[in-house]
Amino acid sequence: MSASETTIRRASEDDVPVIHALLTELEQTLGATEVVNRTADDLRRFGFGEAPLFDVLLAWQDRKAVGLALFFREFSSWRGAPGVYVQDIYVSADLRGTGLGRKLMQAVTEAAHSWGATYCKLSVYGDNEPAVAFYERLGFRISDTECILVLDGNLGSE
Repeated sequence: MSASETTIRRASEDDVPVIHALLTELEQTLGATEVVNRTADDLRRFGFGEAPLFDVLLAWQDRKAVGLALFFREFSSWRGAPGVYVQDIYVSADLRGTGLGRKLMQAVTEAAHSWGATYCKLSVYGDNEPAVAFYERLGFRISDTECILVLDGNLGSE
């Protein structure tokens, strides 16, 4: 099957089990299941509550979810403009190489355009060469001025 036979739509709260399942597939693909603490309830609470912190697009083919993009707004004080950060993008193994990943990224940038986003950022595991190559084909570049730092734990406590 091809990416042209898929439909992409914004996820609803009813889709939380599907989102959770696709993210679990992504983590298994990356060998990252031991570092994931997310639950379906977390997705529901933070993505579909009063003030959602992220948005999800789901790709469907024959009533089966075959891909997703999870993203959120961000703002660059240097650019003086809003942008979009793609946290996760996933395409089922049997549809990789069909253009579905490109289609999902296009749907993300179209959604982000609605709030005036002028740039898109994302990160990949350093050893995920296929992902780096995919994003470079889409026009992304590896930043020579930024690196990702992470502070884990209970923020705001001493």
